[in-house]
Amino acid sequence: MVKIGNYEIIKEIALDNNGEPVGGMGRIFQAKHIYLDELACIKQNKAEEFKDVLYNEARILWKLNEHHSIPTVKDFFPVANSYVMVMDYIDGPTLDSLVENNSRLHPEDASWITERLLSALQYSTYKGVIHGDIKPANLFIEKKHHDIKLIDWGLASYKPKNTSKQLGYTPRYAAPEIRDGKPPIPESDVYGAGIIMLYALGGDVDSKKFRDDTPEQIKEFCSRMIRYDPMQRPNLEKDNLAKKLSDIRQEVFGRRHTR
Repeated sequence: MVKIGNYEIIKEIALDNNGEPVGGMGRIFQAKHIYLDELACIKQNKAEEFKDVLYNEARILWKLNEHHSIPTVKDFFPVANSYVMVMDYIDGPTLDSLVENNSRLHPEDASWITERLLSALQYSTYKGVIHGDIKPANLFIEKKHHDIKLIDWGLASYKPKNTSKQLGYTPRYAAPEIRDGKPPIPESDVYGAGIIMLYALGGDVDSKKFRDDTPEQIKEFCSRMIRYDPMQRPNLEKDNLAKKLSDIRQEVFGRRHTR
């Protein structure tokens, strides 16, 4: 059995149907601490040019160590010509795999998932961090804990300036200002959360159209987040979007908590 530091590698995860690693920058492994007998997730950069990305992710996550919907870094160290980051083991599927298998989520499920995401983004904004690459593949759904984990913070920005540019993004899900090469701002992540919600609801991400059976209150809330002009979107520092969505859940579904 292969060992890295105090961890025993169990298997490589995040593989496609051909057994190749998903994503171009890192490899992900399920591992177990050899002394504590607890599961962990190990991320290792694939090539020399991606060392800085993993280093940036570790530093960002180290700052964001107090939110239940953001992975916790447990260790970081060099191995040969690479870096290794040890994180929580996440037990659950990604949002894109859930939607691919079901074509859509129930509006109540899409709502609580978005509520958790907005809470995480409000916290990261308070800490000065903008994720910048929010997409369905970067959102794990932890059904057992009724929670989510927003992953892949390697391209995130810490206290970006007017001259900053997003280090990388996925065009289909990125905010218009990011695609235009402008600095990432908190409203860019609000847009990402809105696109996540639209996607989970079974809407068309490209045309920004909702399914006809989407509740109007949810449609209106989501539409505000994906406005083209970032200044017309809600503000994470002024608006408690998670609380507002919780109020909408109470109004539409008659409850704030889903089991």
